[in-house]
Amino acid sequence: MISALVMIAAVLLIILMDVFWVNFVVFALLLYLSLSEAKRLFALQSASPLPALLAFILGNFNDKVLFCGLLMVALMAGYLAYKKSENFNPLLIHIYPTLPLLALWQVYLSGGIFAIFWLIVIVVLCDSGAYFIGKNFGQRPLCQTSPNKTLEGAIGGVLCGLVGGCLVGVFVHEFLFCVTLSFCVSVLAVLGDLIESYFKRRAGLKDSGDFIPGHGGILDRIDAIIIAALGMVVFL
Repeated sequence: MISALVMIAAVLLIILMDVFWVNFVVFALLLYLSLSEAKRLFALQSASPLPALLAFILGNFNDKVLFCGLLMVALMAGYLAYKKSENFNPLLIHIYPTLPLLALWQVYLSGGIFAIFWLIVIVVLCDSGAYFIGKNFGQRPLCQTSPNKTLEGAIGGVLCGLVGGCLVGVFVHEFLFCVTLSFCVSVLAVLGDLIESYFKRRAGLKDSGDFIPGHGGILDRIDAIIIAALGMVVFL
């Protein structure tokens, strides 16, 4: 509970301040810590976070961070092919979580701090709705990847994210646009949680890290947000 309250306070403070250089530093730190955890997920202790950080920095000069990330992945793949490498695993951390994280920053560049707030509201309501509805009404398992999650919980979470997203977004955008965006982002939030669960099960890990007391790692807390950000980018 203490960790949760600290995280909520920190996020609200950053959103209310909305200072670019503060957001830039916080995100760079978030990217670095997430990549450190991803190295554990994919058993790539020697992988360097520098290409991802470089793509993030350079992308800010033309507000096209996500495109710079895609270019970085293409160049690294070409380099591995040129070396005739038999192992393309070093590319994994630059696909996940790098590209979804860069998509999150692209949301900020494209839609400002309101878009980040909107995204977080949708994901939090989707996650909370899935938990409470699944706990009280869930009967059918959602999938083998995460057997504790239920189909009823997932549907309830998407509906909560849809309603909450519409209530926030309607102040800025048309209703139909809010409905479509909120629905797609909510579905991707559910998938983001499953993706992280899949990687952790493959690696034999309970949590992606131990950076946040009582909660696990950074990726354990933002897994749904960064995948949902990919959908947000499409609309923005």
